[in-house]
Amino acid sequence: MSFIGNEEQIRFLQDRFKFIYGVLFIGIGVLLSRLFFLQMINGEQMRQYADENRIKRVKIPAPRGMIFDREGKLLVDNRPAFYVNITPQYLHESGKPKEVIEQLSRVIKIPVEEIEKKLQKVKGQASFMPVLIKDNLNRDEVAALETWKINMPGVQVEMGISRMNTAKDVGSNLYGYIGKISPTELPGLNQLLGANSTHKFLLDDSVGKSGLEKQFEENLRGVDGSELVEVDAIGRSIQIAKNRGRVLAQNQEEPSIPGKNLVLSIDQDLQMAAMKGFGQGQGGLIAIDPRNGEVLAMVSRPSFDPADLSRGVDADIWAKLISDESHPLRDKTIQDHFSPGSTFKTITAIAALEEGVITKDTTFNCTGSIMVGNRAFHCWQKHGHGNVNVVSALTHSCDVFFYKTAQKLKSVDDIAKYAMHLGLGKKTGIEVGREVPGLIPTEAWKQLRFNAPWSSGETLSVAIGQGYVLTTTIQLANAYASLVNGGTLYKPMIIKSIQNEDSKVLKENLPQILDRANLKKETVELVTEGLWGVVNAPGGTANWLHTPGLEFSGKTGTVQLFSQKADKLYQKCTNMPFKQRHHGVFVGYAPIKNPSIVVAVFAEHSCSGSHGAAPVAKEVIETYLKKYYPDIYNDKAIAEAKKKPGAIQFQSTGGD
Repeated sequence: MSFIGNEEQIRFLQDRFKFIYGVLFIGIGVLLSRLFFLQMINGEQMRQYADENRIKRVKIPAPRGMIFDREGKLLVDNRPAFYVNITPQYLHESGKPKEVIEQLSRVIKIPVEEIEKKLQKVKGQASFMPVLIKDNLNRDEVAALETWKINMPGVQVEMGISRMNTAKDVGSNLYGYIGKISPTELPGLNQLLGANSTHKFLLDDSVGKSGLEKQFEENLRGVDGSELVEVDAIGRSIQIAKNRGRVLAQNQEEPSIPGKNLVLSIDQDLQMAAMKGFGQGQGGLIAIDPRNGEVLAMVSRPSFDPADLSRGVDADIWAKLISDESHPLRDKTIQDHFSPGSTFKTITAIAALEEGVITKDTTFNCTGSIMVGNRAFHCWQKHGHGNVNVVSALTHSCDVFFYKTAQKLKSVDDIAKYAMHLGLGKKTGIEVGREVPGLIPTEAWKQLRFNAPWSSGETLSVAIGQGYVLTTTIQLANAYASLVNGGTLYKPMIIKSIQNEDSKVLKENLPQILDRANLKKETVELVTEGLWGVVNAPGGTANWLHTPGLEFSGKTGTVQLFSQKADKLYQKCTNMPFKQRHHGVFVGYAPIKNPSIVVAVFAEHSCSGSHGAAPVAKEVIETYLKKYYPDIYNDKAIAEAKKKPGAIQFQSTGGD
């Protein structure tokens, strides 16, 4: 088409070309301006966006605070553990999620359905957040995953921290264990942290589930850090991202902050002595310093290894634990309450002496039983003890003496008053959690509970620690601690101090007085004289444990699990089915003058306090005396004491 000679048409088109050129120049100008803005002005930010497509932030787990005994011995530590995650975003972007899951299933030996269930459970959370599939990987599993990771997009092996009790299962009920947060727990835990907390719990986090681990979660838990890791297009880690631009460099790593350490009043040597004393037996042991309430030992048998539970629970292990009839997950020192048996006679003696219904000269004749109405109340000694006073009644554990003493009291409330002053029938307040209160019955309690009046025969049962009376091992230890220190009831103290990772003390606990019984000096002297005779006098119910040069005092107790007919009352306990055998209880203390340790033992189905519980207490007391009084109590001094004229080594088989 020729425009020669068509000047008018050319002028018309030139106006249009100018408009088109203007639009082109403006478009190019906008494009160049935008490029200048992105490259020159906002280039660093764009670089960051590009980097973030290949950089992901990985959590650095904070070391959990450690737990030490009173001498600085490590009780609970952290150890490295490997676990495998799946990041859903990268799994789906791979285009072969089913194949990846099947491959992972073969390597870690978890059914495909279980892996899919774990992914489904967190479907509501962001797809870039990793989902824990399995922890506590063994070396072979880690090696296999690293070998096959190129074929498993979105699958990552990471290192975390698991919890380890240095003595396996010794003390585990006290220390507790940690476990993964469940979806139902998560909202409540974060609510406890408060709305302003910047360190919220996540589903993959572990928290204390029992014992000190739970009670002191806030102290033991550190603050997780993070680091930036470079990944390829399908989420596989390549290397730690470093120096990838100014913005990334400024936000590259957030170091983790370790949790705080707990220093306990526990002595690990006494813990191990208790373990040795129990052997294969079942029960609980508490040792307390009566001068300040510090808990020196706290052992429950059988127990469990926290390492089996700290990074996820194997279904078979969990099923075994919860189905075990000996209840290894229960802390028998604070969660099991039981009739204290004859160890409660000490409380009855205190009440009667303080109320003035008996004196040191009061005697009763024990013929083996007494009749109250048409019911016979039997003594454990079938043929009786003859004439006994309060001292010999405690030494020989004469039931009839305490039956008759109970008849002289105005009410069961007289016994309850002193029992409660000594800490029985209520929680001690020890900072462990899940403590049960026990029960000290009163007339008002029975009226409220059963809508029935109290009967005089029930007071006789209470007087010897049977009937409605329920105590825990820690309550018995604390009650006797209060007795031997003159009547001061301390709150049992398990935490001496809380420290940071540099051992700087952040908080130190001091003794706390809960009550004062204000016992008369004569009362304490008479009762403790009777307790001395239990181990050290002829006819004492635990005198077979007497060792010259290693004296200690205490009280035995035997707890019948059900009422027995008269013809079955004196049958041999060891011939009974295991679950029907009596429990054994013993509370002892040492040294005789100015005691510094009280040990209470509850031995399940051990038939008697003399043979089932007292030997366990002796093992702990002997270990304590040799450790803390080595100049007085040592093997050489004990051997020499046995050779002295008049030294007695009883051959009695004990009693109650």
